[in-house]
Amino acid sequence: MRPGYARAILQDVWVYRGLPSSEYDPHDNARSLAQRYHWERDRRVHVTLRPLRYRLERDATGRPLRDVNENVTITEKREKGVDVLCALAMVREAARPDIDLAILASHDSDLEPAIDEARELSTTKIETFRWNSPDDFVYQLRSGDKSRPIWCTKLDERAFRASWDPTPY
Repeated sequence: MRPGYARAILQDVWVYRGLPSSEYDPHDNARSLAQRYHWERDRRVHVTLRPLRYRLERDATGRPLRDVNENVTITEKREKGVDVLCALAMVREAARPDIDLAILASHDSDLEPAIDEARELSTTKIETFRWNSPDDFVYQLRSGDKSRPIWCTKLDERAFRASWDPTPY
């Protein structure tokens, strides 16, 4: 915190992620569940996992194609509904009377309407943060109200590395 600003007290962390399939990705599924368990040992952390949606390669009859090991051929894995959960959480948390500041950590522009709605419905200050890569473009969330910009903390590589979870799940 900069001098002169009140210290923030972290009250809750809400995490929304895709959950790999126990059928198609058993190792990644187990890792995700172990990570959630580990993170939620801190009572402030709440992890919601939503099943990933898998697109399978299919034959002419519509049956999934299998490789030489009899595993289905996956052509795509996608998170579904995670952005909606993030948007709902942003609005919900901003509406709480005991919250002064809500910080959204994402670069998904689909969440910008939730920022605007949270600002419209409450007096809670809304901020964002993002990685600040000198080599790669990283989208910065913005408000639709250009007259009221949102503060965005840009994390450098040192902060990015400090945020890693080194636990071998």
